[in-house]
Amino acid sequence: MLKSMKKKVMVVAMMFVMASGFLFTGSTSAKAKSSSVKYLGKYKLTAYCGCKSCSGKWGTRTASGRQAKQGRTIAVDRRDIKLGSKIRIQGKTYVAEDVGGGVKGKHIDVFFSSHSQTMKFGKKTGVKVYKVN
Repeated sequence: MLKSMKKKVMVVAMMFVMASGFLFTGSTSAKAKSSSVKYLGKYKLTAYCGCKSCSGKWGTRTASGRQAKQGRTIAVDRRDIKLGSKIRIQGKTYVAEDVGGGVKGKHIDVFFSSHSQTMKFGKKTGVKVYKVN
C-alpha cells in the first residue's frame, strides 16, 4: 500500500513539473518565440470601403486578388510594403492585400465593410507601424 501511494505521489509530482514548465514559459510553440517584429516608422492611416466613392469600380476586389475583409485588409504603397506582408498597427495584425491611387509612402488605408465606419475612423497621423515576420 505504501509503495502504491509513493508511486502515485511521484506521478502527480512529475505532472506538476511538466505543467509548470508550460505555465512559466507561456508558450508551447517554438514558432511563437521566433517571430520577429520590425518597426517601419510612423504612418498616416485613413480608411476605405467597397462603395463607389471609396473604391470606384473596384469594389471589394483587392490588388492581390482576394476579397477585402474588415479586420484583415489594408492598402499600402507596394514600393514600401510588399503585398502579402503582415503589418501590426495598434496591436492588431493586418495583411497588405491592396493598393490605392492615393496611398503613397508612409500611408496605409484600412478596409472597413461600411462607409459609415470609414467616416468614423477618419484620419490618424503618427501611428507606429510594424512588420511581422
